[in-house]
Amino acid sequence: MSTTDQFSLALQPHQDIKAELRQNESSLPVTVSGAGTETTTEYSTPQPPENQISTLPDGSIQLGLAEDGLPVLMNLYDPAPGPLLVAGDGGSGKTAFLQSLAQASDFQTPGEVQFGVLTPFPEEWTAQEALPNCMGIWPAYHSVASKLLCQLVSWAEVLPGSRQAVLILFDGLDLLTSGGFQIQRDLRWLLLYGPERQVWPVVTVNPGRLARLATWLDYFQTRVLGQVKRQQTARLLVGDPQIDLARLQPGRQFGLSRPDGWLRFWLPPVQ
Repeated sequence: MSTTDQFSLALQPHQDIKAELRQNESSLPVTVSGAGTETTTEYSTPQPPENQISTLPDGSIQLGLAEDGLPVLMNLYDPAPGPLLVAGDGGSGKTAFLQSLAQASDFQTPGEVQFGVLTPFPEEWTAQEALPNCMGIWPAYHSVASKLLCQLVSWAEVLPGSRQAVLILFDGLDLLTSGGFQIQRDLRWLLLYGPERQVWPVVTVNPGRLARLATWLDYFQTRVLGQVKRQQTARLLVGDPQIDLARLQPGRQFGLSRPDGWLRFWLPPVQ
């Protein structure tokens, strides 16, 4: 089966979405659990907490575990956080974080939370592709990327009011922004309006490429930051000089940076 055929088959739930529109259930409040916001990174020999989550509120996904062992959750029915930017040096765990989100979405029923992936390395996503709520894994450099973004814009017109949410995981912002006018226009639209319509872009970027991507940073008020060794580069991502991204544990630990504060967390254990 061709990639285009797989793409077409993966985007079939329109009738299910329209049926769910009739239900028009109420939204859930924002849920961010864990330790309060922090302003420093003074710690020694940190270890990830041991905790597992058995049941999540409807429409919530687990970003990770805070240092007190409580889950850090994001409510996909509340648009307040906006799109997520995932940034960090090579080896910091950006792809691992996206894959963790894909696994976390599996705690919800497939009809409520689905995910799709655009990546330059589809072969890294074999395990996640088998999950029942996976719409598909597509190569970011293929023409299917443009078709997917266009379809997501169309989806966003019918999702509000339903219980369905879509995570679209982009592993490589530079691959998309170097595309044509249509790709950039649809991407900007999704970043601006997607979360309020239950379509959630989660986009990775290598800080070394920020010089030519700086105009895109303003779209992301919520940032998931892994280890960044160069202080000058880190300051492009988080303005507080007390937050030392170089001390985060690569591949395991991240910081959640929002206008109202900073929270360190660990990737959840593999289920």
